[in-house]
Amino acid sequence: MGPRPCCRSCRHCASPKGVELGWCRLRKLPIHPELAGELWCHHWTARPPRLPVVGQGDGLQSATRDRQLALTDVLEN
Repeated sequence: MGPRPCCRSCRHCASPKGVELGWCRLRKLPIHPELAGELWCHHWTARPPRLPVVGQGDGLQSATRDRQLALTDVLEN
């Protein structure tokens, strides 16, 4: 496999030319050539997100699942 001038998994990137930065056409972001080999774009992946299934033997009561999360303890200084 040849060298990749843009991020490893991306199919939307324009190759860098000389000292210019590469360019992600989807996200409209510049990509530095030294970082292009280390970056992983996920914006084109066709795989759906892996979300937990609710209500299949998780042992939670319906009242517990329907309760809004309390964030006041986290947000207080």
